[in-house]
Parts: sequence; C-alpha cells; structure tokens
Amino acid sequence: MSSVAVVLASVVTIEAAMILALVLRRRRGRQAEGALRASEERHRLVVDRAPVMIWTARPNTTLDFLNHTCVEFTGKPIEQLLSNGWLDVVHPDDLDNCVNAYTPAIEARAPFIMEYRARRADGAYRWLLATGVPKYKPDGSYDGYVGCDIDITERKHAEETDRASKAALEASNLKIRQMAGQLIKSQDEERARVARDLHDDVSQQLAGLSIALSGIKRRMDELQVSDELKREVRSMHERAATLAQNVRHLSHDLHPTVLRHAGLPASLNSYCAELGRAHGTNLTCSVDGDIGSISPEASLCLYRIAQEALRNVIAHAGASRVEVRLLRAGDVASITIEDNGKGFDVAHSLDRGKGLGLVSITERARFVGGTVSVLAETNKGTRVHAQVPAHASLNGGSGSGGS
Repeated sequence: MSSVAVVLASVVTIEAAMILALVLRRRRGRQAEGALRASEERHRLVVDRAPVMIWTARPNTTLDFLNHTCVEFTGKPIEQLLSNGWLDVVHPDDLDNCVNAYTPAIEARAPFIMEYRARRADGAYRWLLATGVPKYKPDGSYDGYVGCDIDITERKHAEETDRASKAALEASNLKIRQMAGQLIKSQDEERARVARDLHDDVSQQLAGLSIALSGIKRRMDELQVSDELKREVRSMHERAATLAQNVRHLSHDLHPTVLRHAGLPASLNSYCAELGRAHGTNLTCSVDGDIGSISPEASLCLYRIAQEALRNVIAHAGASRVEVRLLRAGDVASITIEDNGKGFDVAHSLDRGKGLGLVSITERARFVGGTVSVLAETNKGTRVHAQVPAHASLNGGSGSGGS
C-alpha cells in the first residue's frame, strides 16, 4: 500500500472516531437532560403537593410562586394570589401586623416568623404560622424569599383553652387564698372575743372563788374543824388558783394583748420562756433590728407563726434545742424557728394532709403579703423561715404607716 493510501485510511479512521465520540456525547447529553427534567419534575411535584403552603417572593416583596396547597387552602386561582393578592385572604384585624412583620424583614433580608389568620376556601379563618428566609442565585446575588405557612389553628385553640384553664385555676386559687385570709381574720377575731370573755368573766369569777376560799381558810383556822376538812378546802383553793392561772395563760394564748403593750420582742421572749420551762426545752429567742416599729398586723402574724411552729416542735420534733430569731432588715420583718429535732419529709406530710400547721403558717403569711420557706431533713432538724412586709396590713400588702 502506498503512503497516500495509508494517510487516507488514517484520516477516515480519525473521522469515524470523531463522529462516534460526537454521537456518544449527544446521547449522554440527552440522557443527562432527561434525568435533569425528571429530577426537576419530581422536585416540582414534591413542592406542589407538599402538605404545607410554600411560596417564593421577588426582591420587591411581591409573590411570584405559590404551590398547589396554597390554591387548595384559599380556593382562589393562583393568578389572584400572586403579587400582593394573597393579602385579600388575611383577616382584617391581622393585616397591619402581618404587613409590618413581613415587609421590613424582606427588605432587610432577614429571616422572619409571624402568626396571622387567613380565610380558608370554606370561609373559616384559620391561624397560620409563616416563616421565610432569603434566597440567592448561584452567583450569590439576592433573589427574594422562600417560605412556607403551616396551619396551627388546633395549637392556638389548645393554647387558648390552656390559658383559660390557667386563668380559671388562678382565679380559683385567689378566691381560696382570700377565703383562707378571711378565715384567719375571723379566727383571730373569735379568739379575741373568747379571750375577752375568759378575762372579763371566767377569770373574774375564778378570782372571786379564790378569794372566797381564802376567806374560808382563815375562818376555819378560827373554828374547830377537822384537819381533813382544812386539807380539802386548802386543796380546793390551790386548784382554783391553778385553774385561774391556766385560764389566764389560755386567754393570753388566744389573744396576746401584751403585744399591744409590751411589743413583739418582749411578748415572744415571755412566750418562749414559759414554753421552755413547761416542756424542759432549751428555747432561746433573739432580736436584731427595729422590730418594735413594725405594724400590729405584722407583729401578730409573726407571733402566730412562732406559736404554730413551736407547737409543732414540742408535739412532734423531740428537739432538745430550739432557736427563735426575729430580724428587721429595711422594710422586711422576718422570723426563723430552727430546732435540732428529728425533722420530717415536708412534701410527704403535705401530700398526706398532715401538714395543716404548715398550711396555716403559709396562709397567714400570704394574707399580709409575706412568704414562708420550710427546710427539714430527717434526724437533722427543721428550719421555718417567714418574712412579711414591716408595715403589713390585712389587705395582703403593706400599709401606709407603722404601729
């Protein structure tokens, strides 16, 4: 074969290879285009049939795309919803808030979240949660927004029901607290009445009886009576004197009039001393700050709290040492009762209805605008701390002046 023939054969082979490569390239291109179209179709179908309303907006804030779910929800042709047409389905009361949240966010290219009501195809308004984020072209230039709206009506109704239930519960609790406060007030008034009756009637009669028995004792000494009768009269006189003393203590316990005359520190010191002697307990009381100038209501509240707490200690704690501390710091007066007794489980006692003393203490403090905390640990004692406004009044807050 001549050299010319070889060259021609080579040229033909090269051309054939080039044609084959071109054919293969075109075939691969058509396959890629088909795959791309299939992918785009799947993407379009997913977006269009997604169970949420999807939309896109131009940089000037007007809508340029809404998926089929938007059309189904509103019942309006897509042409009526594009641009600013979607505003026609927004509830009139939410329109301003909606625009004021949507427009500035898009102009600032910032993500946004907002809630508003939109009219559904059946005419009912539904709550929607709208979210949007800025979108950008492949070259990085700003291209508007993409977002979605989700129907949250059931959640909103649940929240409203929950708020209503909470409001009703708070109102009920407030009424219970008010009733508890009135009960405490009525209880104090009844205690004061009984204390007056004991002091003005029973105590006076017992005093008269004691005087009469004392006179009989003197006359019996002048007469010749048996020693046995003298002992009986002497015993009756002692019992009458003891009863008179018990009635005085009871009257004082029911309504400590000494609070008005001696003040809270002296009254509480006296009460602690008597209680300590009666039960063989090392019971101390200390005062820090100007307790004497707090209101009568605050004084009575702290005194009653101390009484209730100390009764619990004596009855249940088995403590050998109890400390009572009164403190005035600014506009707050507080009392702390701490013992080294056996302690208890606070939550368990309240759950089983055994913490009525603690409930009484808490409600009494709350009635004048105060608070109570209780710390207890098994075999490590109990600490009751209450604080109230120094000028507390019976309306559950601070009065305008002191005592």
